[in-house]
Amino acid sequence: MKQQRAFTLLEVLIALAMLAVALSAASRGIGMAASQATQLGERHIAQWIAQNRLAENRMMERFPDAGSAEGEVEQGGYTFRWHEDIKAVENPLLRRIDVIVYGRDGTQLAKLIGFASKA
Repeated sequence: MKQQRAFTLLEVLIALAMLAVALSAASRGIGMAASQATQLGERHIAQWIAQNRLAENRMMERFPDAGSAEGEVEQGGYTFRWHEDIKAVENPLLRRIDVIVYGRDGTQLAKLIGFASKA
């Protein structure tokens, strides 16, 4: 009669421990990828907001005055805070516009620099 061979309890426990380590590493990797995708989406939306602020300043009927402005805008289900500085440059027909967009936690997500010209 043949003797059947089976795994011992120790071998099963070691295999389960190895499986647990592998699965926890995989789930952590998936979590990090999801977090990075969310951050990338927020940065993308912040870039759009900065581009919109530059476009609004360029499309104004009057030449923008030097100074600062701040505001909030809701996009993509998030609230972003923007800050812009409008500065005079050597050419009196131009204004430099620096736009910075901040996320929910106050971190800078986007910064754009543009110019508005006098018609």
